[in-house]
This record gives sequence, C-alpha cells and structure tokens, in this order.
Amino acid sequence: MPASPLVSVVMPSFDQRRFIGASIDSVLGQDYGHVELIVADGGSTDGTVDYLAERSAADDRLRWLSERDSGPAEAINRALARARGTLIGWLNSDDLYAPGAVARAVAAFAARPDWIMVYGQGQHVDVEAAFLDTYPTRRPTGPIGRFAEGCFICQPTVFFKKSMHVLLGDLDEDLKAAFDFEYWLRAFRAFPERIGFIDEVQAMSRLHDDCITLRMRRRVAVEGVKVVARHLGKAPVHWITTYAEELLAEPPAERNVADLRQHLLETLDEVRDLIGPADYSMLRTTVETDRRFD
Repeated sequence: MPASPLVSVVMPSFDQRRFIGASIDSVLGQDYGHVELIVADGGSTDGTVDYLAERSAADDRLRWLSERDSGPAEAINRALARARGTLIGWLNSDDLYAPGAVARAVAAFAARPDWIMVYGQGQHVDVEAAFLDTYPTRRPTGPIGRFAEGCFICQPTVFFKKSMHVLLGDLDEDLKAAFDFEYWLRAFRAFPERIGFIDEVQAMSRLHDDCITLRMRRRVAVEGVKVVARHLGKAPVHWITTYAEELLAEPPAERNVADLRQHLLETLDEVRDLIGPADYSMLRTTVETDRRFD
C-alpha cells in the first residue's frame, strides 16, 4: 500500500439537503487530503442534486450520481463500484467524521498491514450535531457470538481495504436496515484476525426522525433477527422484546400501530423459525395475555 493511499469515501443520500453539506465538509475538510468522495443519491427532490452539482464544480474530489435505487444498500454498492481508492470509508449523508478520522485510519493500516478493516469509537448527535450519548462500541477481540446481542460497531467509524469488498462482494440489497450489520458479520467471519480498532472518536452518527434507526424500528428488529440467524444460528428473542418495550413506552397515539397486540403477533410470526421454539412460545403467550397490549 502506498505511503499516502487514496481514501474513497462512499456516501448514500436521499433528500438529506439539510444535513449533507456538513457531512461533505467533514470529509473534504479532513487534514488528510488524499481523499475522494462519491455520493450516490437516490433521486432527491429537495435541492440535494443542485447542491451536489455546485459542490463538485468547486472541488473535483467530489463525484456524484443521482438515480432511483431500491434503498441505501444499492446506493452504497453503486458508489463502491466507482471507488478508485485502496481504502474505503462509508459515511451517511447525515453523519459526520471527527477531525483527523481519515488520517488515523490510514496510520492504523500502515502500522498493521495485516488488518483489512478498522473501526473506532462513535457518538450519537442530534439534528444540531450536539452530543447525545456514546455509541456502545466493543473491541474486535472476543467471540463472534457477541453480535447476537446487537451491533457493537458504529457504522460511520469503519474503514476497510478495497480488497475486502472484492473478497466479500456487495452489500445485501434485500436488507433495508441491517445491511451494515450483515456486512460486519461477514467480515468478522471471513477475517477473524484481521479486524483492527482505533480507540478514538472517529465519527458522529446523527439521530433524527428520518433516520433508519428511528423510522424503521420494526424492520431493524426483524432484519436483525434474520441476520443473526443467517450467520450465527437461532437469534435471541430480545430483538423482538426490545421492540415491544419501545412501543409500550410510547403514547398510543404516537405508535402508528392500530392494534398493538396483533402487530406484535404478526412480527413474532415473521421470525418464528429464526428464534428458539421455547422463546417463541413464551413471548407469544405474553403478548396474548398481558393487558398492556390491549
């Protein structure tokens, strides 16, 4: 790998005009200048396309395309196909790199040529980029079974060698929420001794009403179960119980669910074959009899 490798940052985007400028600034403003940014836009109608045209005319490190896609995974795959760098970063159009993040990743790969992927600490921030909390990151050491409890990798903190993408292939476009989680599991299974860690805050993940984490909570839970079952066997039932508890914590008028009990029973049935039979029976009985679900 050259001493100053080109780092390609891929950025999926759809109608994120209010955030994408800050995200682009956090990439092109890094103190490591040998970067390119590829934005794969899904056909935004909120002014994003005009903004991208303006920004790319002023800085040729930014390239972009805008066409309809089936979701973020397809957008990322399109951007990856255009990446020219030896190292890849992946930043969503509402997230932010911390200052020095790219340089730290490059230095980590230089120090450990055997590493094929690195990630670091992450933070959640709000719409104004104010700190909310620290992402519950865990180091790569330890059994892969830890992924059954949830994703401990903050996605925008990840950098990987282009060779990893060549070896693993594209992201799973059938997944609309857990495609990053599935990719990390693939990487950990394929390269268990080649995942590195940077013990610094590498990125900020923005939480707001339109982000996948908040907007698609049911899909996040169901796809989490499917990904765990695909790679590790039967999934723990907590993926569904946590979703149920989140719904119970909300006022009924804000749940966007007409019949809570029926909604949860249908969700449970969707993952019936992916969790243990005892867990399925226990949770189904709870949902059917607990008055909180009336």
